[in-house]
Amino acid sequence: MKSTIHATIQALILAAFALPLLAGAQVNPTFADLTEATEEARTIIQSERKLLISQGLSLTADEANAFWPIFDRYMLDMKSVGDLRVKVITDYAASYDNLSDEVAKQLIKDMLKYQEKVIKLRKAYLPKFRKAIPDTKLARFYQIENKLDAITNFVLAEEIPLVPEAPSSRPIPPPAP
Repeated sequence: MKSTIHATIQALILAAFALPLLAGAQVNPTFADLTEATEEARTIIQSERKLLISQGLSLTADEANAFWPIFDRYMLDMKSVGDLRVKVITDYAASYDNLSDEVAKQLIKDMLKYQEKVIKLRKAYLPKFRKAIPDTKLARFYQIENKLDAITNFVLAEEIPLVPEAPSSRPIPPPAP
């Protein structure tokens, strides 16, 4: 079951992130170049995420009635935050062959900003979720979120190449222990 879930999520993540890169992404600060297919894949990923969370949480009817509307708003906000991640990936793809220090600096800044926004959003939703479900279920929810994020990060790490080394740089072995 775990490998099936991983394979499904991997395929969806590739469709949402990697395939637009192969199509020749352009630097896009307004995100206007996100294709319809990318948006559709992101929607599917969110639906799959919701399904996996519903399978992982045993909510009572009252808990479910309170939790799912909050979760839907949370996912909408998380999608907005995710737009910055898509921008970083597409900007990186667009400049991969001639990545300047200036662009690299901006990519680092944007990726750290994305990570900060994710943490800030999760903290902001914590009291809202806490009103809907007990802390044990809330902890399980955040565990599931972290596991799904880890799978997403793994797939992206597999598909996105490292920044090319500058031609003049030579690897220097690490110092001896």
